[in-house]
Amino acid sequence: MYKFKTLVVIFLLLIVGCTNITSDVARTIHPAPSSSLQASKLFSAASGFFTEAGYQCNAYHDPSALRCAKELRDLYIHQTQAVVQIYPRDEAYPYTLVTSRWDEGLIPGEFISSEFTNPDVKAFCEVLQAQWLGSCRMIK
Repeated sequence: MYKFKTLVVIFLLLIVGCTNITSDVARTIHPAPSSSLQASKLFSAASGFFTEAGYQCNAYHDPSALRCAKELRDLYIHQTQAVVQIYPRDEAYPYTLVTSRWDEGLIPGEFISSEFTNPDVKAFCEVLQAQWLGSCRMIK
């Protein structure tokens, strides 16, 4: 009976997974001075940039928002994915840019860093500014 209970506990530990979500600092996207930021131009630039960086982008769930995801780690026991989302906010802050890291698998959250910064988002903000489309500002 003792061996059976031990096997059941080990089996349950193997099938039970952990999901951890960590986010980077949220940013707002503002239009360049003396211009307007059209959603089509912004989403086209963002989709092109993030697709080139290895993300899969779609706007299927909400046509006024863009969501891009990239596999960072795909091991048998653990997967990590970076997610970037751009969605409209209000007139003062036209668009919000958020990025997060999703960890799913058998590695407990205590062993995964709770800090996350996405270098692709920083590079995208630099491209926006270089193309005179807009600029990113951190939300405090």
